[in-house]
Order: sequence, then C-alpha cells, then structure tokens
Amino acid sequence: MRATQLAIFSVLALFLIGIGAYAVSEFREPVAEPGEIVPKSFGENPAELTCPEPGAVPLPPAEVTVTVLNGTSRGGLAGEVTGQFSERGFMVGDAGNTRNATAAATIVHGPSGYLAAQSVHVHVPGATLRMDEREGAEVSLLLGDEFSGLEKEATAAAGLEKAVEIPEGCPTG
Repeated sequence: MRATQLAIFSVLALFLIGIGAYAVSEFREPVAEPGEIVPKSFGENPAELTCPEPGAVPLPPAEVTVTVLNGTSRGGLAGEVTGQFSERGFMVGDAGNTRNATAAATIVHGPSGYLAAQSVHVHVPGATLRMDEREGAEVSLLLGDEFSGLEKEATAAAGLEKAVEIPEGCPTG
C-alpha cells in the first residue's frame, strides 16, 4: 500500500515540477510583439456637446419642452412653475419631484439641447447647466431650496434675443 502511495505521489511531484519548468521557460522567452497598452475607460464614452454657431440665440419657447422637478419641501412648487412656463409658450412635461437638486436651480440638457437650455436659462437666471445623454430640445429644470422664482417675463423675452455664451471647448468664430 505504501509503495503504491509513494509511486503516485512521486508521479504527481514530477508532473508539478514539469509544469513549473514549462511556465518558467514561457515567462523568460521574449515576446515577439509586446502589444499595446490601451487606456481603459469606465462606462460608455460621454456624449460631446453640439456647439452652437457664434451669434446663435436661444431657441424660441415653442420649440422647447421643459419638465420641472421639485427638489424642495415646498409642496406644489413644480406644478406652479410648470404652469408659468406653459403661459410663457413652452411645451411642458409632467411636473414631479427629484432628489437630485443641488443648487437653487439646475437645468439639465442633452448634447444637442444647449440652445434649448439657454432658452430656459434666461427665465431662470443663476441656474447651473448640466449635460446628460438625452436627445433633442427636452430640458429638465431641477428646483432647489434657494429657488426664488422665474425672471420677469419682459426681461426674459429680451434675453431670448441676445446671443448665447459659447461653451468652453467650442470654436468662437
């Protein structure tokens, strides 16, 4: 019995030594093509902003859909502001609530929605702009605790006639 065990363990030991010797020889051999180190990215590539032409003005309100989301404890705020945007000629989405409001007001737009976001921005001065992956001229307005109301309608209407600020990274002409 012991002789059989000794023979089996000897064969296994020789087998493991053979595998180790083969692995060492493979690691010592130079690689014919070392390959290329490619930078890794996590997730999908972020979308790039569609740059507006120099002198472009915000989109007319009738071409912009705005969805107002309330991030405050004030009940009915999103519905009230949605009504005001509707009165000013915007298409409106369903008002709702959010937990993502981090400023007085945040305007979220897609890569091709910069001019739509600027149209909402003239009505909500001081709002921060943030881009996500959405398409078209749909914009979300996230209201935070410091939100105090929309700009006066006459002032906002005048702002719609002024050229927008060209975003960083876009050609200025």
